[in-house]
Amino acid sequence: MIGKLLRHIRAGTKRLAINNGCLNNVPDSLTISSMAFQENGWLPEKYTQFGENISPPLEWHNLPVGAKSIVVIIEDSDVPLPMPFVHGIAYNIADVTKHSAGLQEGDIPTMPVTMENGSQHGLSVGRNTLGKPAYIGPGPIAGHGPHHYYFQVFALDKLLPRFPGPPKHKEMIKAMTGHVLAKGCLVGVYEK
Repeated sequence: MIGKLLRHIRAGTKRLAINNGCLNNVPDSLTISSMAFQENGWLPEKYTQFGENISPPLEWHNLPVGAKSIVVIIEDSDVPLPMPFVHGIAYNIADVTKHSAGLQEGDIPTMPVTMENGSQHGLSVGRNTLGKPAYIGPGPIAGHGPHHYYFQVFALDKLLPRFPGPPKHKEMIKAMTGHVLAKGCLVGVYEK
């Protein structure tokens, strides 16, 4: 019932990280793919809160010369809130090569990462919308219609500095500004 009442209220794509004004001049040259779903395809339930709630595998290709690290930001543009819902932020992914690299299934932790245990799987984790430094899978309101999940990948010319705590979306964008060499996006869809 609530989902149907809110069906026409959506955050929209204007405030996604990839559409941030400070990234407008960054080439959209990264090719992003996943073994789990196709572009604009349905996300398997396994990667949602209704399944195993683990992050899907991602691959990126066409990294530019000079790329030193990768940032991945996962957002839902259809949540009935003023801003897209951040499902996960992974940064300082340093496994970059000239050809391709990626994340395996479950590489972004679902349990909150603390400063004591630092990074997991060769990456650091920022805060999701719930304030936790972890991945949280899609969990749209039943009856709200299809939600689009943007798996946004950014190639940076450096590793980001150590933050005082896991960074929020706004802090991540600020730290990335001026250092993004290329970007790309893969969209998955899920509905309950």
